[in-house]
Amino acid sequence: MLDVTEQGKPDEQDDARERVVRYPVRRTPNFLRFIITGAVLGFIVGAIIATSGADADGYSAQTGIVLIGAILAAGGALLAAIVALLLERLLNRQ
Repeated sequence: MLDVTEQGKPDEQDDARERVVRYPVRRTPNFLRFIITGAVLGFIVGAIIATSGADADGYSAQTGIVLIGAILAAGGALLAAIVALLLERLLNRQ
């Protein structure tokens, strides 16, 4: 909760007391940033895996990088979305 103190003007009230108002603050992760970061990291890992192995017959190195990178990018985005959902649940417990 966020505490905000409001003070009245001295001439408005006879004793100008402080009043504390509580506003709920909802903290949530930015889902789009989590998903994009997961996809980029997944693609990088996929590219590293594709370049470290031997070339498959009938496929170039670039094709392997794109295919494996795309598969791991989708997996990384899904995993990052799950992590973001779990963080949202943990941060917004009451």
